Amino acid sequence: MERKAGFTLLEAMVVMAIVAIVATLGLPAFNGALQRVRTATALSMLTASLASARSAALLRHQAVSVCPSQDQLACRYDLVWEEGWIVFVDAHKTGQPSSPADILRVGDPLSRSLILRTTPGRHRARFQPDGRSTGSTLTLSLCTKDGHHPLGQVILNNWGRPRSVRDPAQDPTCAKAK
Repeated sequence: MERKAGFTLLEAMVVMAIVAIVATLGLPAFNGALQRVRTATALSMLTASLASARSAALLRHQAVSVCPSQDQLACRYDLVWEEGWIVFVDAHKTGQPSSPADILRVGDPLSRSLILRTTPGRHRARFQPDGRSTGSTLTLSLCTKDGHHPLGQVILNNWGRPRSVRDPAQDPTCAKAK
């Protein structure tokens, strides 16, 4: 008797059970990997924006600012950065772009699972024509949406140099950012 090609019902059910088990075990690992990629991307984008703003200030011999922006045309006045940011020539030091032509770079909104907030007291970064970023140190904190888990920070020192820190032990900005 010749057997026809195909699967029996029992074979199909065994394969489905194995696929379900593998998917159940692999999904948490995949979510963790996805979160790490989103974190690395956000920290890299922000660090690159700050470094390019400093370079633009040095090359143009003009003040250049970086601020949070909801519409990518004007600066926000709060601490919320996850909806995007802009890098712009701030020649008159007003804290806002004078025209759309002054905008040099736009930071896209982050994943909805992340929040990015700055510490109170300093809402934006302004680079002087010599590349310095005067004022207090600016710290931008990247956290999970619930605000309980700090994922990383971008810290801008007074010399205008940004650095990123992954997995800080504590971050009070995250706890307040809910």
